[in-house]
Amino acid sequence: MTLLKCYFMFVVILQIISTLLRPRNWKAPANRRFFLDSYEVGELCYAAEQIFMQEPTVLQLRAPIKVFGDLHGQFGDLMRLFDEYGFPSTAGDIT
Repeated sequence: MTLLKCYFMFVVILQIISTLLRPRNWKAPANRRFFLDSYEVGELCYAAEQIFMQEPTVLQLRAPIKVFGDLHGQFGDLMRLFDEYGFPSTAGDIT
């Protein structure tokens, strides 16, 4: 992969993440269509796959923590949790 393509993919992913992490502004689209196109979803999945391949299977965590899971694709539920409890910080915790 060329450096230019890596940079472009990085910029696209940052834009996607920025859009996804606005819980107070997020509303389900009236037409019930997801707001990302297939290219953006593919790039996001590829980036996530690269990160997951580098992560350990078992994480060593310290209390206190909040664990959210089993959302089954319910993006609105995730946005409500972030709105109520805050976003993960760059330190890896929820503030």
